Amino acid sequence: MKKLLLITAIFAAFGANAQLRLVKDINSNGSSNPRSLFVYNGRLFFAGTRSATLSYRAIFATDGTDVGTVNIRFNDPNTGPVALNNYGTVLFYEYNSDLFFDAQDSETSDTYVVKLSGASNATTTVFNISNYTGTSFCRFEGAAGINNKIVFNPLWIGQMEPQVIDLLTPSNSGVLKEIYPSSISSTPREFTVLGTNCFFAADNGTNGREIWKTDGTTAGTSLYLDLNTGTTNSNPDQFHVIGTQLTFVATHPTLGRELFRTNGSGSLTLIRDINTSGDSNPANVTAIADKLYFSASNGADNQEPYFSSGVNLLSTSNIKDINTSGSSNPAKFTQLPSNPSLVVFTANDGVNGVELWITDGSPANTYMIKDINPVGDSNPEELTSYNGKIYFTANTGSYGRELWVTDGSSTGTTLVADIYPGTTTSEIADLTVFNDELYFGAKATPFIGRELYTYKDPALATSHFNLNENAVTLSPNPAKDFFNLTTELNIEKVEVYSILGQLVKTYDKQDQYKISELSKGTYIVKVNTVEGALSKKLFIE
Repeated sequence: MKKLLLITAIFAAFGANAQLRLVKDINSNGSSNPRSLFVYNGRLFFAGTRSATLSYRAIFATDGTDVGTVNIRFNDPNTGPVALNNYGTVLFYEYNSDLFFDAQDSETSDTYVVKLSGASNATTTVFNISNYTGTSFCRFEGAAGINNKIVFNPLWIGQMEPQVIDLLTPSNSGVLKEIYPSSISSTPREFTVLGTNCFFAADNGTNGREIWKTDGTTAGTSLYLDLNTGTTNSNPDQFHVIGTQLTFVATHPTLGRELFRTNGSGSLTLIRDINTSGDSNPANVTAIADKLYFSASNGADNQEPYFSSGVNLLSTSNIKDINTSGSSNPAKFTQLPSNPSLVVFTANDGVNGVELWITDGSPANTYMIKDINPVGDSNPEELTSYNGKIYFTANTGSYGRELWVTDGSSTGTTLVADIYPGTTTSEIADLTVFNDELYFGAKATPFIGRELYTYKDPALATSHFNLNENAVTLSPNPAKDFFNLTTELNIEKVEVYSILGQLVKTYDKQDQYKISELSKGTYIVKVNTVEGALSKKLFIE
């Protein structure tokens, strides 16, 4: 009863339209700690702990309901269905309309790459990674699909070479190529597909760590660019594809560590020598549409925000020197969905700590959106686009890390709710959009561990109501001082919410609903009746 009452109180704290909902209490004696949320074929997949007495993690899929949250199993041809386990996160990858991921057979402890197709709850084995590594402690890291094959890194502490899964001829699966022919690993990373080839970074022991390419066959795997000749590493990383170009950061023997691009046919072009006297060290590189946003230093300033745009990315500019006494270390660049010309990111101006910033690429229009934590860093994390806004987690100090939302303005940057009331953090993480809702792992009460929750943006909440919206007419709309409701239903209560889900007005049934004190903008009017509830959008001019 305590658990039910507390969950009911949390729903009330969010408001009637802005619903926080527990999907399923998977581990009734502890926390299931859902991680690795991944959307595939109309369901949300994740890893979670089923019981406090079990050390391993199971694989789950959910349609968003309690009864629709199920275990994913492995159809072992010898023993029948057995549980699939994982010791932490799961590495999901979709290719050719199938879902691939790594998991351990609960009976043999071997680590497999398994395949799930469509609505099935049973998987089939496509590759036994443990046969190569000799241990269950291996992964399906960095997977990339090319020419009906999947290449990946087994991520084992011993010898690491690129692996290939041949989906058409399984007998050809195995080590793609022994790039470093010894007991030392080539440590392949950054698998990125451009055209009919997959590019990655690796070390063959002779040329150092450089860029390689593969078509998914041993014969078609070779060194692509030896940017820093000899055994010296160029250490290429942060691969992205912009149009027909592969962009990456690497160390050039004369230019230093800068941002480059290639068309995949052997060309190499410096995007810009940002620090002409040394390394600019581009970091946190993010591809947004046809632009790259990143952090770099020109030598005079420390790590500050830059962007490259235009044909072949040759227009590269410093956006602003945010921290004039140090590095602002900009990161987590995310396009504002309601205005694609704006990008939200995190930065430290040296005064307010790590907070949320916004830019249109010009110095004048680059500024801190809001000082969320006035006494320290709010450290915004997991910036996620959802229904025209950006949801994220942040720590105010007084609430702990909780769920926030921004529309790009200071007034539109608000705490959605204190999920775990008080100063204790809700441990919210893994924000993922699924079925017009925002899913995440969180701890909301002392009586339920960290489980899977979902939040419905109030502007999308009409689908949760059980009445036809045509049963009520709202007029005038747009409105200025008041609105009227015309209906044959028996109205009990009327609530007005801001577009961010804040309850701003509550009325009993009236002939006229006054709104003269509300600011211009878009609102959601929830009409509660004896017969049910529905939502109407209201524009105030």
